[in-house]
Amino acid sequence: MNHCKNCGHPVKDLYCGHCGQKAILGRITFAYIWGELFHFFTHIEHGFIFTSVKLLTTPGKTVATFIEGKRKSYQSPISYFLVWTTIFIVFLYWMEKTFGENTVIDYKNYWGPSGTTNLAISHLSIVLTILIPFQALYLYLLFTRIKYNYFETLVAAIYLVGTVIQLQFMFALVALIMYGLNHSSTDLRISDILKFGFFIWFCIDFIKLFAVRSKFVRVLGFVLLAGATFTLWRIFGVPVLVNLLFEHN
Repeated sequence: MNHCKNCGHPVKDLYCGHCGQKAILGRITFAYIWGELFHFFTHIEHGFIFTSVKLLTTPGKTVATFIEGKRKSYQSPISYFLVWTTIFIVFLYWMEKTFGENTVIDYKNYWGPSGTTNLAISHLSIVLTILIPFQALYLYLLFTRIKYNYFETLVAAIYLVGTVIQLQFMFALVALIMYGLNHSSTDLRISDILKFGFFIWFCIDFIKLFAVRSKFVRVLGFVLLAGATFTLWRIFGVPVLVNLLFEHN
């Protein structure tokens, strides 16, 4: 009788009845690696692409649908954020190795001096994660507290920031195309238009679901608070964080 290589239990069928792993496993080859990579980007919880599209087109309704219980079709918020962050960082790394630093995209010390900016981009998940609780707090105080608790609102903020990263990736793709056409770099600061534009669209689509007064004022308040927090963090906070974490490395 064969035994499962994962858990050691006896196996009589094609799959282990205890842990579910296949009874017979092939060697790890290029085909295996490619298959896993393809599966990762096309079947992440069966909803990565679906969630990405929905958060661009109907972000408020999509977030509310997920919070209120229809979750099977959607990518979970944390993995959605981490996957888009990883895709973006890997793409930037490839562009820098292929064309050189500040060639396709001109960072212009976006996160501080050049060394700080490079470290901030390579650790983007840490840099942006620190902002998420603040964005969630602003959403909660301005309009979600009549319906959701803070942690449900935190899910909305994670989806919000993850989609901003998706837009940053699209910006990088456009910058690459522009570089191919005219061999000029694109200023990273232009991408701020996408960030704040999506913040506005997200709030407009989300606040429609809440019975609150002065909706325009609340949307404006969130955008101003979120924008100011991001700007202050980018200019002052990130250089300090990078200095603390990486100065002695």
